[in-house]
Amino acid sequence: MMVQFHWIYSCIYREKLRTKFGLPDKPCCDCGVHFFCDSCALCQEHAELKIRGLDPSKGWTGPPNAAPKAFAMFR
Repeated sequence: MMVQFHWIYSCIYREKLRTKFGLPDKPCCDCGVHFFCDSCALCQEHAELKIRGLDPSKGWTGPPNAAPKAFAMFR
């Protein structure tokens, strides 16, 4: 039997994303969202980044030690 804990890494990323953009932790905690429906959580995160003008499909395109470019956060 193989136990998978990939949702833990996703939970940590979701917390960072939520903190950076000031998003509420609803409907439940970050780990709960990823544990019970990981694919739904990933879709939410992808949509949130796209709404903010980022293209998550490109990934990180800067130099390894460079800070990300600043952008305006408007909704």
